[in-house]
Amino acid sequence: QQLHQAATQELNRHLAKNLVDDKRIVHDGSIDIKAMKKTFMEYMSINPSIEIYYLDLTGKILSYSADPGQVKRDTISLLPIRKFLEGKVMLPLLGDDPRSHHAQKTFSVTPLPDKITPEGYLYVVLRGEDLTQAEQAQSQQYILSLIAPGLLGSLSLGLLIGLFLFRRVSLRLRNLQEKVTAFAESGYQQPQLLQHRADRNPGDEITELDNRFNQMSQHIAGQWSALKQQDQLRREMIASISHDLRTPLASAQGYLETLSLKADTLTDKEKSQYLSIAIKQTRRLQTLIDQLFELVKLEARDTEITFEAFSILELVYDVVSKFSLKARQKNIQLIVDEHAQDIQVTADIGLIERVLDNLIDNALQYTPANGKIWLEVTAEENQKTRVSVNDQGKGIAHGERQLIFERFHRADNPQRSSTGHAGLGLAIVKKIIELHQQKIWVDSEPGQGSRFSFTLSAIK
Repeated sequence: QQLHQAATQELNRHLAKNLVDDKRIVHDGSIDIKAMKKTFMEYMSINPSIEIYYLDLTGKILSYSADPGQVKRDTISLLPIRKFLEGKVMLPLLGDDPRSHHAQKTFSVTPLPDKITPEGYLYVVLRGEDLTQAEQAQSQQYILSLIAPGLLGSLSLGLLIGLFLFRRVSLRLRNLQEKVTAFAESGYQQPQLLQHRADRNPGDEITELDNRFNQMSQHIAGQWSALKQQDQLRREMIASISHDLRTPLASAQGYLETLSLKADTLTDKEKSQYLSIAIKQTRRLQTLIDQLFELVKLEARDTEITFEAFSILELVYDVVSKFSLKARQKNIQLIVDEHAQDIQVTADIGLIERVLDNLIDNALQYTPANGKIWLEVTAEENQKTRVSVNDQGKGIAHGERQLIFERFHRADNPQRSSTGHAGLGLAIVKKIIELHQQKIWVDSEPGQGSRFSFTLSAIK
């Protein structure tokens, strides 16, 4: 741009002087104002690329060729004018543009009427504002003509890419919709999992939505399965309750009806025996009902736990003493291991006593005569205390170990059938230990007896 400005200024260096000579603006050594104004009028139409100004010796604009109101400066700096007239300056030399507050442009200038006795200057801006605006307009049109094809091509390409992406997204959404529909038609039981393709972006929203739906559908299907299992357990529970309630009830009813119908023919000993059996069956019925209500209460978390510090060994001795008579009647040895440790624990003493009652009662049911039951108390890591109840029963099969704590579950053991036990005792034990946020488990092998263990929090 500087090269173009320098060339333009060099070619028009004497333009101002030539205007003065050609138009006879100076006549007989004085400025002809009429000739100057006529020159201004002519060049406004002949050559609009230049602008002509008449300045006084201070640079003040006295007259100009531009339309009224377009000139924005009152004075022009004389420094560039003086350098230009000296003729020893490198072009381009820029002077003030009267039609702008800040812009500068190349110019040509000559003193009026002459260099010896100047009264002012004829100041010609070579590339006027009109030319600049015209060039800018042409430049914009040229640039637009260059970028229009590229812009059109870019828009077309963008449209094609947009259609491709829209089709891809809509296809994936359609697949997801089909999967949701299939899942609904399956009764929300069979998740329709799609295989992940290699070109699928693992981080985009649709993939994330698909993953979330997979998780949700699997969770719902799992809940359906759990509900079915719970329904099956409910049916089994009802059947088990019906059986376990009906057995002692029917037995008591049978003996009482016999007493009622044959009271005159039965001996006093037989009457006493029948009454004793009926009372025993009603007690069994009462025990079963009490256990059932206790389990329901524990599962509903209506039981309040009162934590207190106590000696677990003392509690073990108390419970063992309570079952000593029953153990002797069955000819079973019930003892506390000699290495049992006296440890202070924090728990609900009443509920833990219930746990020991059920575990010892369970061991007495399955331990044969001349057998042995022993209890252990051992300190564990992480401020835990382990309490174990060991028996010499027939043991539990591997597949029964986890199920043994489920309510109404009947292990495959002939002794259990003979006792009429409904499987509530161990379920109650499990719920109590869970309320204490502790663990309970069983170690057993068929023919080698069983060890039921649970943990409690020890006091430092």
